[in-house]
Amino acid sequence: MRSLPFLLCLLPCLAGSLSAHTVPSTEIEARFEKDGRGVLTINLDPRAFLAADPTQLPPVPASWYLEQSAEQQAATRDQGRLYLEKALTPLLDGLKVTPSRIDVQPIDGADNNPLRPDTAELHFLATFTLQAPPEATTFQLDYSKSAKTDAILHQTSPLSSGSRFQVIFPGETSRPFRFQEPAKPVPASLPPPKPARASTLGYIIGIVVILVIAGWLQLNKYRHYHRAHRKPRE
Repeated sequence: MRSLPFLLCLLPCLAGSLSAHTVPSTEIEARFEKDGRGVLTINLDPRAFLAADPTQLPPVPASWYLEQSAEQQAATRDQGRLYLEKALTPLLDGLKVTPSRIDVQPIDGADNNPLRPDTAELHFLATFTLQAPPEATTFQLDYSKSAKTDAILHQTSPLSSGSRFQVIFPGETSRPFRFQEPAKPVPASLPPPKPARASTLGYIIGIVVILVIAGWLQLNKYRHYHRAHRKPRE
């Protein structure tokens, strides 16, 4: 594991200083769009996954990462990814959701720009996405007890006038953040009338024909009756 040589290199520094080092909070931004798509970005100090107690390590310089082989760099990023997968659980309406694969890239911890050889403090920028269904309205983040630092969560959505933020500590769950209105139910449409069956139509026509014939016969009977009983003219 690459973290072991790094820790050994830092032993002289640790021996020369008995005070704990300051580890910054993990910055997390959750940004939601109108279509319910959420993008989460995390600014992670590698000390959070390199040591059981991150405060016992000084800031990690860029040279530690840049001097690694491509395979070692990939393994380091995987360490950061696994740490975040255990530490962060997104919730929609209180239910756990599975986000996309977390992408992890090295950055300059001072200005969040791409890593440079002269970067004094290495950080990692992690990104993942999730898609909320139309009926979901609130987002929360469960921050596991396995996390090594507190976190500052920034949240934005089309419903919020600005960024909403809160501090969460390991073992806590953030307050519900409303990021969209529930989808309006689609009114149920009435089924189209069924076309009259041929048998029903024939039945109706038959009744009409019978009535016409009966009426005609009755009319003829009426005429014959009156002719037979008509008084002769004088």
